[in-house]
Amino acid sequence: MNSTAQVGRWYMRLDTGETFLVTGYDDKSRTIETQAINGDLDEIDEEIWSTLPLAFAEPPEDWSGAIDDADALDADGSIAPAEKILSPER
Repeated sequence: MNSTAQVGRWYMRLDTGETFLVTGYDDKSRTIETQAINGDLDEIDEEIWSTLPLAFAEPPEDWSGAIDDADALDADGSIAPAEKILSPER
């Protein structure tokens, strides 16, 4: 597996079974930004990333928790249902 993080790809840590989405890369701090299925955000140092036992993973069946709450708000400030957020008609 390529050790370079790919934004928008799901990964699984083979040592812990944790599945997460790579959401970004910060050039200044050289960190990979991730979001777990439960919505928790994290940053992984680029050097540490290259040592982690990782494999590509399929997106979880119900991955609505990985959508940042700021992106999940309707115009009136209420939280939109996952079906609406994921709908291509939005």
